[in-house]
Amino acid sequence: MGTSLRPAKFDAIVIGSGIGGLTVAALLAKLQHKRVLVLEQHFTVGGFTHGFSRKGKFHWDVGLHYVGDMGRGSTGRAVFDVLTDGQLTWQAMPNPFEKFVYPDFTFAVSTNPQRYQADLIQQFPQEARAIRRYFRDVKQGAFWFGAHTMIDLLPDWFAPIARLGVRHLGAIARQTTQHYLDRHFRNPRLKALLASQWSDYGLPPSQSCFGVHSLIVTHYLRGGWYPVGGGPAIAAAIAPVIERAGGKIIPQRRVTEILLESGTAVGVRAENAAHPEQEPDIYRAPLIISDAGAINTYLKLIPASYPLPVRQQIQSFPKGSSALTVYLGLKDSPQKLGFQGENHWIYATYDHEHMARLPFLPSNAPWPQFVYLSFPSLKDPLAQGHTAEIIVMVGYEPFTQWRQQAWRHRDQDYQQLKAHITQALIDFVETRYPGFATLIEYAELSTPLTVEHFDASDRGSIYGIPCIPARLNQSWVSAKTPIKHLYLTGADASSLGIMGAMMGGVKTAGLVAGPLGFFKTMATIMKEAKSMPPRSVQTVAQQSEEASHSYSP
Repeated sequence: MGTSLRPAKFDAIVIGSGIGGLTVAALLAKLQHKRVLVLEQHFTVGGFTHGFSRKGKFHWDVGLHYVGDMGRGSTGRAVFDVLTDGQLTWQAMPNPFEKFVYPDFTFAVSTNPQRYQADLIQQFPQEARAIRRYFRDVKQGAFWFGAHTMIDLLPDWFAPIARLGVRHLGAIARQTTQHYLDRHFRNPRLKALLASQWSDYGLPPSQSCFGVHSLIVTHYLRGGWYPVGGGPAIAAAIAPVIERAGGKIIPQRRVTEILLESGTAVGVRAENAAHPEQEPDIYRAPLIISDAGAINTYLKLIPASYPLPVRQQIQSFPKGSSALTVYLGLKDSPQKLGFQGENHWIYATYDHEHMARLPFLPSNAPWPQFVYLSFPSLKDPLAQGHTAEIIVMVGYEPFTQWRQQAWRHRDQDYQQLKAHITQALIDFVETRYPGFATLIEYAELSTPLTVEHFDASDRGSIYGIPCIPARLNQSWVSAKTPIKHLYLTGADASSLGIMGAMMGGVKTAGLVAGPLGFFKTMATIMKEAKSMPPRSVQTVAQQSEEASHSYSP
């Protein structure tokens, strides 16, 4: 029997329901009145914004830990408000919202950028001039990195000229973070301190471009926010916008091929992820948008028979980093140990390069040497159980021997390694914060294989194409593709993280809208967001309680 042909009743198909896919789908639905079909291979919608629960009381987000630029009136807040019809509420993190914890001192990061700068100068008065320059330069670096991601919005005849101009004028964004720090600072402790957030973009200073470092630093200059109800509240609020316009979101539909006719994208072939033995379905639409990432799209979804010169470039490009995460359910509030909901970046040394190169457990080298510690339950006023997360960046290679084994059915060696990792990460935090381990009631570890299984990302990469300087030279890191009516969205079309992937969605929706479509889309978003009344946490809590009382299984 052949594949099942679905009626062509949609105006667009979006592959993947990450924040980039949901964003472009919602904007096409809301602003362009298109019927959009979103196909998601996972059984839960949301990509890295989805979450999971254990024991009926512990909830964690798998990829969203905090978001910057969410103050009322900001661009990020405006986009989210329009995407969700104002139905998503954000809770500000405490001040200070982050702590950089080193062996001999802890630095608290203020939500006020002037206070942040002043605190650095107080700690390192000999570097005052360089610190002031740094705060100017990160804004410049972020601007030029952003300018580069917008080049593909320009007409094809003008884009090469603009690219040369951005390359020349925005050279600050193309240097490595380490190059910038070594050039402007003398104190190694200060250089390490300024690079403390490198896990937010997945690369140590010697590898990352200063543009992405700047983007992250400026993104959090006024603190962090967390969605009330956790990451799943995002997809829950966006979905109705898509569906009201006649669209649909279908989970457990794994797209295996983008269908081409005469070099034009016309549909997709998708299998039922829950029942792969069934015949796949064919969905057709005049517009195809992939939120599956550049690697999956170009190397797996576009037929191998179609001539694509960029395939070899993509295959040889450096791979992205992944992470280990220990999800912890706690017996009592972590506030008993002094935590208020801020993030803790804990380091055993000032040498970030050494930490990034350390061999993986169970080698003889001391591991881990750094972790990110977060408390979801202290960020979300609707949390029912106390939770924490410990995260550390790691490569994919140590786990390749278990790649072919099925999720939840991997062998005893893998389970023992996971137990070893879990204990090592807990012990590392316990060394810095005595009493932490006694709070733990439940622990569960995810590895790069877990990420790969649920997100379908290449080698479990959590940030997409790595933001090394060479990324800025790749024509395929773009929302445009060489195939007519096929676009990319998400992080590989713009920049990494929740906000970067979301802006990738806005960018793709703008391209679909035609010349100057992005700028018209942003103008509409900003105008509509201004008219939306603020939504309080108390309102959300009341609605959540009413919903729980009316629920019938």
